[in-house]
Amino acid sequence: MEPFRKFYSIGSIIIDDIVLPDGTTRMGILGGGAAHAAMGMRVWTDHAGIIASVGSDLPPKSRKVLEETFATEGLVWRNTPTARAWQVYESTGHRTEVFRTDFDQFLQSSPLPDELEDGVIQPAGFHIQCATPEPFISWIKASCKLGCDLILWEPWDLFCRKDNQDEFRQLLPIVDIFSPNLTEARNITGYFDVEDVSRALFSYGARTIAIRMGADGSLVTDRYGRSHHIPSILADEPVDVTGAGNAYCGGFLVSLVETGDILRAGKCGAVSASFALEQYGAIYPLAGIRERAAERFEQIQLLL
Repeated sequence: MEPFRKFYSIGSIIIDDIVLPDGTTRMGILGGGAAHAAMGMRVWTDHAGIIASVGSDLPPKSRKVLEETFATEGLVWRNTPTARAWQVYESTGHRTEVFRTDFDQFLQSSPLPDELEDGVIQPAGFHIQCATPEPFISWIKASCKLGCDLILWEPWDLFCRKDNQDEFRQLLPIVDIFSPNLTEARNITGYFDVEDVSRALFSYGARTIAIRMGADGSLVTDRYGRSHHIPSILADEPVDVTGAGNAYCGGFLVSLVETGDILRAGKCGAVSASFALEQYGAIYPLAGIRERAAERFEQIQLLL
């Protein structure tokens, strides 16, 4: 039987040690952009996987959770420590990330396609959030050989600078969906108004853009001029905003591959983000997730 094609997030796994404003801590929480994005995919599909580097010191509990929740054939095990960071929260909601492991090593740790066995990855879609230009470009080239339907690029904020505009002009035409947050998009283009930002990104060669704006929702636009503002949705007060943007990207990608509808994809992204806001860390309960997601999807319908 031919294996299921899966959705993969290519990025990072991080063990987070969280310090809350009152001084209490939550240590050893599984996080990282790839885990959050893949969890956003899991809201809508059972076929979500992670492509990332992990160290041999990954806690057994975290490994078990990964293997129970995602397809893990894309994990590359290294003889270096798993990335680990303090996440320090202020009463204002501001978060400071301080790496406990070597940050340069973290930047260079993303797997390359040739580190995986031939045939092990059969992607329906890629969410890519890794160092640029490499291994980003290698994964773009690999996606064609692997028959990947769509690529969503969520850029690292370190790369989102106006002096990288030439690089963005080269890279945006070779991905299907570009999803920065609003601050990142402003830093790239030099514009402030989201409509001006969107027009600038299209002038650089973008095909479909999903600009994430936190509590203000997202602006989803394609090159044919179709544009939708998608409101955010919260079940309760947010517990932790970390990873909500990654989860949005995961949900958006799954929906766009399956339906081709950017409005529906934006709604699915918003629903995925809403689950990420409800707890610390990337992993949340999957029991009844589709039913809860459908209810939240209908809530967004009423807000439009």
